[in-house]
Amino acid sequence: MPIRHKWTSMLKAVVVIGLTIAAYVYVPYTSPDEITRLMERAGRVAPAVFILVTAIKPAVFFLPSLGLTIVAGTLFGPLWGTVYVIAGGAVSTIVGFYMTRLLARGRVREFLKTRHKLLKLDEKMTTSGFKTCLMLRAFNLPWDVVSYGAGLSGMRFKDFYLASLAAIVPVSFIYTYFGSSIMHVGTQGFYLSILLVLLSGSGPHLYNRYMKNRPRVIADE
Repeated sequence: MPIRHKWTSMLKAVVVIGLTIAAYVYVPYTSPDEITRLMERAGRVAPAVFILVTAIKPAVFFLPSLGLTIVAGTLFGPLWGTVYVIAGGAVSTIVGFYMTRLLARGRVREFLKTRHKLLKLDEKMTTSGFKTCLMLRAFNLPWDVVSYGAGLSGMRFKDFYLASLAAIVPVSFIYTYFGSSIMHVGTQGFYLSILLVLLSGSGPHLYNRYMKNRPRVIADE
C-alpha cells in the first residue's frame, strides 16, 4: 500500500475513534430510560437535542435505534415524534454508512479478491443495492447494523440512501405511535399500535413465503 494511502487510512481511523470517544463523553446516555431523562432535562430544546442524539448514535455503538424511536413517541407524540426521528435518522443513516465506508471498505475489497463466493455477493449488493437495502430495512434488522454493512459492501450510496429513506417513514411512524400509546394500555390506539408492530415484523416474512409458493407462469414455447 502506498505511503499516502496508509496516512489517509490512519487519519480516517483517528477521526472515527475521536468521534466515538467524544460521543461517549458528551452523550453518556445509552438506554431508553437515560435518554428520556436527558430529554426531560432539556426542556424546550428537547426536540433539537433528540435530533442531535439520533444523528450521532452510529458512533455510540450500543445506543438502540428502536428504543429511541419509542422514546420519541412517548415524549413528543406520534406526529412530532415521527418528524424528529426521521430528521435525526436521515443524518444518522449517512453517518453509519460513511463510518465503515471510509474506514474499512478498502480492506474489505482487498479481502474479497481471493474469496470468490463473497465477491459475488458483494457484486450483487452493488448491482441490486436498492432492492437489497429495502429488504433488509423491511425485516427490521438493527438500523445502524444495516448502515454499517452497506458501507462495508460495494453498494452505491444513492441506492442505499433512497432505500433507507423509503423505509424510515413507515417504520418511524409505527414505533413512535407504539411509544405514544404505551401510557394508554387498553385503549383502541394501544391495540392498533400492537397490530401495526406485528404487521411490520411479519410482513416481509409473509411476502417471501408468498413469492416462494406462488404458481409460476410457464411461457409458451
